[in-house]
Amino acid sequence: MSGIQLHPHDILDEGMPQIMSYIRKLQDIKYVFPEVNTIFERNPYPVGKLPRNPVHEVVYGTGTMHAILPSYKASSLDQRREPGLSAERDPLMIIKEAMQDEEIEVIPWLNILNGHFEGPLLENNLVTDFQGQAIAHWLCPNAPDVIDFWEKTFVHLYERYGFASYMIDRIRYPDWAGQEVNPKGLLTCFCPHCQKKMADQNLDAEAIKHALQDWVILLKDKRFDEAVSYAQQNPTLQAWIAFRQESVSGFVERLIDRVRKVNPDFTIWLDLWPPAYSWMLGQDYSSLTKLSPALKHFPYHKLGGGADVQGLIHHLAATEQEQEAAFQAFKRLFNLPYDLSYAAFKQEGFPIQFVADQNNIVRAQSAPGTRIFSGIQMWNLTPHNLIQAIQAGESSAADDLLYYCYGWATDDLFEAIQTYRVKGSY
Repeated sequence: MSGIQLHPHDILDEGMPQIMSYIRKLQDIKYVFPEVNTIFERNPYPVGKLPRNPVHEVVYGTGTMHAILPSYKASSLDQRREPGLSAERDPLMIIKEAMQDEEIEVIPWLNILNGHFEGPLLENNLVTDFQGQAIAHWLCPNAPDVIDFWEKTFVHLYERYGFASYMIDRIRYPDWAGQEVNPKGLLTCFCPHCQKKMADQNLDAEAIKHALQDWVILLKDKRFDEAVSYAQQNPTLQAWIAFRQESVSGFVERLIDRVRKVNPDFTIWLDLWPPAYSWMLGQDYSSLTKLSPALKHFPYHKLGGGADVQGLIHHLAATEQEQEAAFQAFKRLFNLPYDLSYAAFKQEGFPIQFVADQNNIVRAQSAPGTRIFSGIQMWNLTPHNLIQAIQAGESSAADDLLYYCYGWATDDLFEAIQTYRVKGSY
């Protein structure tokens, strides 16, 4: 059975009766994933307008918490509350009450390491790049106060709303995009806590920094193919990549252990990057899936698998020739075996086969029995292309589909899915 994601503005602006009328068009929705705390993201991304929202044409996420929780300002960390929250304007409570008589399970969606965090010890918990600069709005999985904050949050969410199952997202290091393209977000983390952990594991943090600097020089000199070979063959960089993966897996394991000690009924699902890129951001499917019964990843072929590929290429290269060389190197680094030019990618994205390929890799890398949701891009594409993505997901090793996301999808996309479900073709 499929799922679909909702943003808080969908619930507050459109209202649940309209939302339910559209969800029913999809025929087989079993799960709804309401986002509880936002990221810094344009809705819809990267362009477009919200097609059914009567209040806003576009909404910009500001990393705020859209649930009514106690203030944690007196402790080390907190997350800024969305202004205007009240008992009458509480999206999580609204959807809980609306779903009481529906055969649909609500699984709140939490962004863990990325958001508008606050608190007296915030600076001691931020991700730091290899030049010592903090990455705004990103908490480090090795920082000391992050799990304490999330333990309190989970407990208070359960007390107010009663949900014991959650999807957790942004459980990784920064990628190269976000509010702006910044590849330095990849070159992390060198906060005091990470450097101490490196030393404890006999890793030389200074040697890693030097290797990263050499890698950056190759990229700045437009020696893209050489840069890929350097990253793949340099043992220091490979050790750094493994360190990041162990750090994220360790964080998720500690978080789940802590919340289950408080309430053994807590079940945590994972939102991950597709395996083409996940390894670079600290996500290792083999270890993470031992901790959770289910995951969703997003092989959005039209958007480069969810990655801002064009943003990165344009950051690295200016001329068409340089951009083509950078794109070919990008495909090699991330093992994307598609005979595809950069011009064709900008026009069409990856081939539809990308969806099935990534799902099959997820299955191969995941623990036996892991339930796999294939993220389906539901915006900025034609109905025909949407049905192609659904068919690719259904023919792959994935178990279910998860549509991202409700509020960005035009009416013709809902109608296309309804026709496909009723007639078996489109």
